[in-house]
This record gives sequence, structure tokens and C-alpha cells, in this order.
Amino acid sequence: MARRRDDVALAAITFAIVALCARYASAVGTTPQSSFSYREGDPTGPTKWATLQKDWDVCDSGTEQSPIDVAKVEVSEDLDPLQQTYEPGDAVMHNRLHDFMLNWTGGNGGLTIEGKKYKLKQVHWHVPSEHTVNGTRFDAEMHMVHEDSTDAKSKAVVAVLFSAKAGKSSKLLRDLKPYFERLAGKQNGTEEVKGPVVDPAAWIDKASGYYGYEGSLTTPPCTQGVLWTIMSKVADASKEEIHSIESVKEANARPAQKINSRVVRYYKAAGATEAPAPAPAPEAT
Repeated sequence: MARRRDDVALAAITFAIVALCARYASAVGTTPQSSFSYREGDPTGPTKWATLQKDWDVCDSGTEQSPIDVAKVEVSEDLDPLQQTYEPGDAVMHNRLHDFMLNWTGGNGGLTIEGKKYKLKQVHWHVPSEHTVNGTRFDAEMHMVHEDSTDAKSKAVVAVLFSAKAGKSSKLLRDLKPYFERLAGKQNGTEEVKGPVVDPAAWIDKASGYYGYEGSLTTPPCTQGVLWTIMSKVADASKEEIHSIESVKEANARPAQKINSRVVRYYKAAGATEAPAPAPAPEAT
């Protein structure tokens, strides 16, 4: 009888620990892939995310969800160029099952957006792109996730779109391709490898304009209040480089969400050609 009580107590403790880990993972946007999927029509697919956990209901009820199709925009005169303070640092690469993620073991600087300072926390990739522009979907999308230096709950994401149409290589993806390949096929969601020294300052094209809007995380728990900046100059990548990102999963892009009453603002970089209506077309590289 005593042994049975011990077994019951151990099971209860184990359940509590698992539940606590799940809540923590959900809070930081790193929910285990086993709990959701990107397959349309799947019981754990995007249209069902809100039903999978109680604190994921905003995935369905939220009115400021991401990603979106960037179509109607307003050219804004009060936006400024992105002010970078990025620094090179030793990187660590992870296979989170639903994507590849890169973060740093030390400081790596950040970005000032609309007068607020954000620290770069991690970078991950989606294939194909989650955001579309005038209905055009791109081969891949990189998300640079930042947190407010004084409030970790306040997040800003810079998105870079990639296209393999021109067949040109991306130095960024070329340098990371061996690490994607080493992590491909890992199944427990905790695999990581030491990466190269990475300087994110080279990842944002200073000659690019950008789109800005208020949105959410694109994975459960779909937390809103995220400041999105989507670079309008599309980066080149080879098909092989795109495939190396895709090797983590067949596809990991959430469908576009309703824009509702939100306004997407556009910052035109100095020297850029005049943007046509209704929205600036993706800028050629």
C-alpha cells in the first residue's frame, strides 16, 4: 500500500512538473512542437490552436494576429531608419522541432525602433514565408525577436523575406547551412550545436524600407502587442539554402490572419524609387 501511495505521489509530481514546463514554454513562445502543427485540417493544425490549451484562445479570438498580407499601406513621414547597436557574438543553434533557432551565449546588442530600445534575443526561420506582400508569398522568412530592455513582455520582431527566384546565394544562410544540416532530423526538441561567431548587423539591409504594424507571435500562445517590422527589400537565397532551413519540417508557416482595423505603415528608405499604390511592391535586390 505504501509503495502504491509513493507511485501515486510520484505521478502527481511528474504531472505538475510537465504542466509547469508547458506553461513556461508557452509564455516564452517556444511551445514544444508535439503540442501543435502547421498541417491544415489536422486536429492540432492552425485552425485548432485556440482549442489546444486554455491560454491559447487568443489564437482565434485575437483581433491583432500575425502574420498578415501586406496590401493597403500608408507611407509614413514620421518613421525613422532602424538604429542598430548589434554586436558579434558566439551563437548556439537549436532544433525546436517546429523551426531552427539561433541565440547568443553573450551580448549581441539590439535595435532602436520608434525611440524604444530592444535587445535581440533569438532568431528563427519559416519556410515558406508567413507574411505575404500583395498576395505574394516568398520562399522563406527570418524573424529576429527582440525584447524591450526594460520590459521583457514588450516584444518587437524584425522580419526579412527571402526569395530563391534569382538563384543567388545568401551569405547569411550559406554560413549557417552546415548547422541546419547537422540539426536536421533531430527528434527530441532539445538538440543544439555550437554555432559560429555571428554579427547580426549584416542581416538588415540599411538601404531597405520597411513595413510596420501591431501584431502577435505567429506560434502559440499567439500573444498580441508585438511590434512588427518587415523589411521591404527581399533578400536573395539559393534553393539549396532554402532547403536546408526546410529540413527541420516540411512547412512551418501560419496562414495569413485578418488585418481588421489595423494600419500598416511604410517607411521609404532614402534613394528608393517612389512606391506605387496601393502598396509598395517588394524591392528588388
